[in-house]
Amino acid sequence: MFCRYILITELSGKDILLAKKVLIVEDDFDFATSLELALDLIGYQAIIAASAEIAQTVMAEMGGEITVGFFDIKLQGQDGIGCYEQIRETYPDFTGIVMTGFRDETLFERARSVGIVEVLRKPFRMARFMELVRRYAEA
Repeated sequence: MFCRYILITELSGKDILLAKKVLIVEDDFDFATSLELALDLIGYQAIIAASAEIAQTVMAEMGGEITVGFFDIKLQGQDGIGCYEQIRETYPDFTGIVMTGFRDETLFERARSVGIVEVLRKPFRMARFMELVRRYAEA
């Protein structure tokens, strides 16, 4: 399992503190890293968690600093939708977007019923990912 709390970038320390943080809950390390690089390009800091349990720990420590999260639906243990639902109980203004390669309308309906605002279907274009980050992290 991995969890990356701090993004190593060329930004100054002040810029890192001011950078908007985006939670990425994804158990595929390479994919999570590609999302992190995309976020870095547009000036956001990725907070990566490989499981729902790690994501909940991160939110307990940094929750007020993170306003948007991208959740893989299929995770070991608790799924991404359940993870978002638990986080939202403590942080009602937290915005969630799910990412999935599955085409399961029942899952999509469940996601929407708990407040997920978007379903990002894998594979997706990084431009779409960055558009959603800008839209919801700035809201």
